[in-house]
Amino acid sequence: MRFDVVEAARTGDALQREALIREIWPHAFRIALTVLHDRALAEDAAQEACAIVYARVGSLRDSEAFTVWFYRIVVREASAVRRTAQRALNGVAYRDRSQAVEGLIVRLDVAAALAKLSPVQRTAIVLHYYSGLSGAEIARVLGMPHGSVRFHLFQARKRLERLLDDRTVGASLERLLLDAV
Repeated sequence: MRFDVVEAARTGDALQREALIREIWPHAFRIALTVLHDRALAEDAAQEACAIVYARVGSLRDSEAFTVWFYRIVVREASAVRRTAQRALNGVAYRDRSQAVEGLIVRLDVAAALAKLSPVQRTAIVLHYYSGLSGAEIARVLGMPHGSVRFHLFQARKRLERLLDDRTVGASLERLLLDAV
């Protein structure tokens, strides 16, 4: 870390502290991700750590001690986030956990199937099922005739049904796509 940025933040105003946060954010996120192995949780921990640094950097006596102080804050916040997540998981019944895992597997299968569509088909499906746009609205967004959008949606649905055939037995493709959000 650049000690001039740390010193300016320690003795300076909010703009100097914001500059420090921009510089340390990638480090905070990387450390938290290493501890947590989960991007969303790591982001939460890194944000909390950066908020603490922002609020307390003025009380730091020595800029040279910043790196150790900062890393300690990040690791402490990552550990706190892990404990909170673990408590939440322990509060969930086993049956709920298995349903959550099944839901995750379905979402991953749908994401993999969507990735195999052409860019136009994928965009049309996402705009229709996830954004709730009509065929006419999608046509305006994509700058193509409404009939072309309908054709791309039809082709995409057929391809998704083939790719997700074991998932669509007993469930409609539409329900599967909506549940995967």
